[in-house]
Amino acid sequence: MIAAIGVFGGLFFQAFTSRPSAGFLPPGAHARSASAAAPFYRSQFIPNTSAQSVHSAAAVELAGGRLRAFWYGGTREGAADVAIYTAVYAPNAGGWSPERVVIARADAQRQLGRYIRKLGNPVVTRDRGGRLWLFFVSVSVGGWSGSAINSMVSEDQGETWSPPQRLIASPFLNVSTLVKGPPFFFFDGTIGLPVYHELLGKFGELLRLDGDGHVVHKTRLSRGRSSLQPVIVPWSQTEAVGFMRYAGDPPGRVLMTRTTDGGEHWSPPVKTELPNPNAAVGGVLLADDRLLLAFNNSQNDRRDLTLAYSTDHGTTWRIVHALEGSGSRQEPEQEYSYPWLLRDGAGDVHVLYTWNRTRIKHVHFNPAWLEKRL
Repeated sequence: MIAAIGVFGGLFFQAFTSRPSAGFLPPGAHARSASAAAPFYRSQFIPNTSAQSVHSAAAVELAGGRLRAFWYGGTREGAADVAIYTAVYAPNAGGWSPERVVIARADAQRQLGRYIRKLGNPVVTRDRGGRLWLFFVSVSVGGWSGSAINSMVSEDQGETWSPPQRLIASPFLNVSTLVKGPPFFFFDGTIGLPVYHELLGKFGELLRLDGDGHVVHKTRLSRGRSSLQPVIVPWSQTEAVGFMRYAGDPPGRVLMTRTTDGGEHWSPPVKTELPNPNAAVGGVLLADDRLLLAFNNSQNDRRDLTLAYSTDHGTTWRIVHALEGSGSRQEPEQEYSYPWLLRDGAGDVHVLYTWNRTRIKHVHFNPAWLEKRL
């Protein structure tokens, strides 16, 4: 039995590591230049009339410049009533539609044909054909370290969805694989899905998925017990930088890794100058290969959410704006966390994040506003 597992594992590993990288899809290939509009900065809450607790927002741009957001919500994190929710933002109207459920735990259990104890982080992307790919975490046994990833596809901008299918990302029970960072695309159309593990260690990996959602390649981003929730930001066909949450010994700092060969190999993660209180970060590429990062500007808590700006792909940083952080430090319930950054086709930046676990907040600003902060 052990020998059989070893043979299967070896074949599985070979299959996932034998295909060479096609290189990243350069961001400039699908993004329009920023407009010259007057500076603006707007913030609002996404409607939530359904869940006592919400967390971990993600968003994607739809045809026509609208956004569709996703998050999970229920009575609390890990509760049996947690579902994946969605809402749509129309920039011209300046507001969000009412939220609705995409998939609930019971639906996922029935459609996957296996017991599902709880649902977790969703992430989303839109492929060249206009299909939306939604990935979300589920747990059958135990805590988050026992997670698996599931995918659903929409052909109509998120109005209806295919039944979920479980990704096969590991030959050994296929557990302890989670998502948080935005998916992206390789030059050949395959999907890059940053993932992480929490069982027998905490480390990041990069999966590559074909057009049917099957894993065809995987690359280790880090090792050990202290790095998770990778966010990958490519800026050319061969170059990208990755940022990760740090869960190790003090001092807490945002971790960074780099590749120069289209994601085939990654440098050992190093600590940046930016603090990290064991919390997720979000990043996005701006015009002229500049980077914007959202992070908790503290080693101790999630009461401050800040934007930092880099002109050298993450080597040095400049603080440009505090999204949150003016409240009293005597209020332990304050939490501003799990940012998701998106640059739309007009060049505007959208930041979505958890606001005190009760709402998802959306901040929308244009390049002109950011330039005035520099």
